[in-house]
Amino acid sequence: MPSQSSIVIVGAGPVGLCTGIALLRDGYRVAIVDSGVRGAGWASGGMLAPLYEMAADPACPDSYVQFALKSAEQWQQLAQTCAIDLQAPSLFLARTQDEEGALSALQRRAATLGLDLEPVSVPNGLTAQAAFRALGERALEPRAALKSLLNQFQVLGGDLVIGQAETLAPHRVHLLDGRTLEAEAIVLAHGYGAASMGQSISTLRALSPVKGQMVRVAHPGMASPIVRAGRIYLLSRGGSLIIGASSDPLAAPTISVDIDPVLALLAEAKAILPSLDASPVVEAWAGLRPNTPDHLPLVGASGAAGIYLATGTYRNGWLLAPAIGAYLSQLISGKTLDGVLMNLFAPERFSS
Repeated sequence: MPSQSSIVIVGAGPVGLCTGIALLRDGYRVAIVDSGVRGAGWASGGMLAPLYEMAADPACPDSYVQFALKSAEQWQQLAQTCAIDLQAPSLFLARTQDEEGALSALQRRAATLGLDLEPVSVPNGLTAQAAFRALGERALEPRAALKSLLNQFQVLGGDLVIGQAETLAPHRVHLLDGRTLEAEAIVLAHGYGAASMGQSISTLRALSPVKGQMVRVAHPGMASPIVRAGRIYLLSRGGSLIIGASSDPLAAPTISVDIDPVLALLAEAKAILPSLDASPVVEAWAGLRPNTPDHLPLVGASGAAGIYLATGTYRNGWLLAPAIGAYLSQLISGKTLDGVLMNLFAPERFSS
């Protein structure tokens, strides 16, 4: 048991915190560097949806879908330990014949994975041709969940370092304020922020930002806590409705709110839920998802001494966080890992 080994994780988002928790449980000493900048995890809807996000894509590798399903299972125990509320079930809506055909195909793939996706009547108040209910598709409230995960990390003995990582050296992280942190292993888990380390680790130049925007309106709720239709989702939370999310890989990489995507989200949501027409907007925000050319994450050894990557999770940082944490802890411990996953996630696939 490596009880005296030290790990420094850069990034206090869902992947960084879940990795820190996994490493602490495996006997490591762990510190997390938190820049205080709100990342994609904070800005997201907190979707834990392997069926809709991954299995719905026929090109998504089965091994990746299985990895996501395993992570979704891990979330149930982690949520209980950390007192994180998980919303369920999800309702998938089909607004056109093509969408209904796609959901029927998804139902067939779900069956091969041992998952239930059952057709149901479209609830009153929602506009659609067909509806399917998925009991295992969940969501969490990101802002509360980040606080709960951080609390668990500290309860387990993890250290929080407030600062911004600026440069890397073998087994060292240099912070903007002049401090240097030394560790046997360093994990870069700060989403698109890791792209700033591209001078040291060429693989990180493969990261690109995909801007996503969301809006919250005052609304009493819906027939299901989670409703998904095409590219958007609606989440009932505390007298509000969260509407997300736009996706623009060509937008400027800033977290300023752009009006056109927000208006498009509202218009699409109102077409699904006409009662939104009288609902006032409470809040709008934006985040930058860390994407890769093949939409698969960068998880594993970076090629630089003692430095590991845990980024590139695109739309699924929250979903994949527990499984990535367990995977990295096993990798750092020198345990045998699934060779297919190692190839899928290998950072060197984008080395230049």
